[in-house]
Amino acid sequence: MQHRQNALNKWLQDVLHEQHYELAPLTGDASFRRYYRLRYNGISRIVMDAPPDKETMKPFLLVGHLLSQAGVKTPTVHACDEVQGFAVLDDFGDTLLLSQLTPERVGSLYHQALSSLIVMQQCATEQHGEKLPCFDQAFMRQELGLFSTWFLDSYLNMNLTPSEATMIEQTFDWLIAEISRQPQVFIHRDYHSRNIMLLESGELGIIDFQDAMSGPFTYDLVSLLKDCYIQWPSEQVREWVCYFHTHSTIAQQWPFQDFLRAFELCGLQRHLKVLGVFSRLYIRDNKPGYLKDLPLTLHYTLAFLESCEELQAFYQFMQSRIQLP
Repeated sequence: MQHRQNALNKWLQDVLHEQHYELAPLTGDASFRRYYRLRYNGISRIVMDAPPDKETMKPFLLVGHLLSQAGVKTPTVHACDEVQGFAVLDDFGDTLLLSQLTPERVGSLYHQALSSLIVMQQCATEQHGEKLPCFDQAFMRQELGLFSTWFLDSYLNMNLTPSEATMIEQTFDWLIAEISRQPQVFIHRDYHSRNIMLLESGELGIIDFQDAMSGPFTYDLVSLLKDCYIQWPSEQVREWVCYFHTHSTIAQQWPFQDFLRAFELCGLQRHLKVLGVFSRLYIRDNKPGYLKDLPLTLHYTLAFLESCEELQAFYQFMQSRIQLP
């Protein structure tokens, strides 16, 4: 750790031409990246430290450029060393969208976030021969495997019967086939209230976009509206889905009821994955803070399954066998 810190300080001294600066660590996210607030000459920036043995900076730079070209507000990169894994970025401040979602403001702020999403979905998915990865059937299966491996097995210590294991695999097969029918667009993959910043200008700034892919057109919408960190009444969520459907030419390719069902199916896939991810963060990465978000994620999962005729066997399994510690 100290070696990494020394390398960062040496790089910053070179970048800033030996100017005096202050560096303060910021709260980390669910990745191996670390962030610092850098202050010098009355200027405030963010320093990203992405250890090259754990993270590659290429996706961050590519996706940031694609988003910026489309007109989405992302942090400007002021200095970067891809080999060492260091970058100096715009400082978007500390105001997460999540912290501003009061009853008085939530409507206008979500309309802003939905408008940004419409722009984002028009973003290119390749540049100079470099393509974003595809959120394809193999990738979905890999993500759903996190639910089985980390949530059921590692976190709940559940021993599945052969018939339960078969039923879960059949559920995954059906879900993957259904989601694969959706039109493919640029997807952020973690578009929610902790990755959207409210800037002093009133604009929304988008962060944590390096895992973007080409994927189903309802994915980011469900990430935002069925956020694992905050819950809204189902009637309100439906209104926002309708707002998005009305204003998005891509969404209007599908009748509203079909679009709404596609939205719910993407939500199921995402929330099953997230149950696995939050469990893995706790068990493997010693990050217990995400355990408090498991109940809401499980609630989203059960609420949809209850109404999904095709998945009643899986719903009964979830109802009878899942009990959070």
